[in-house]
Amino acid sequence: MKQGITLAVLLLLATPAAAQEGPIARAVEQYGHATPPTRYSTEMRSPAMFWAGAALVAGGAVAIVGGLTWAQQSDLALEDANTHLGRDLAACGSDPHRTTQPIADCKPNTGLVLLGSGLAVGGGLLMIVGGQRVQITELGPRAFAMRVRF
Repeated sequence: MKQGITLAVLLLLATPAAAQEGPIARAVEQYGHATPPTRYSTEMRSPAMFWAGAALVAGGAVAIVGGLTWAQQSDLALEDANTHLGRDLAACGSDPHRTTQPIADCKPNTGLVLLGSGLAVGGGLLMIVGGQRVQITELGPRAFAMRVRF
């Protein structure tokens, strides 16, 4: 009988203790509320970064085309060591109707091609990073989750 009274007293004292302010009460209250709604968004991460990347890709393409066409260099690698441009050979790209000298072979402008390639790669990376779309964002009481799709 004594044990029953002790148990009843403990249960009566435990109920007010659970209702007091504390970490357990805050956790019970927090999980009792509804979770925040899921936010859907399909906007770009950074439109400015995306369009700057597009401009770099376009500039890189122009530099590559220029290095392979109008900015070609004269190639004297297969010529005699004493051969000089202007004296023995006409420069690459000379008009055959205006010169009496043989025209030198042409080679691409390596520096311009490498510069254009670097610009195009850097611009492509900017486009990938700036154009990522955040599709679903979920907010929970103690969590944040995000799915990113390319």
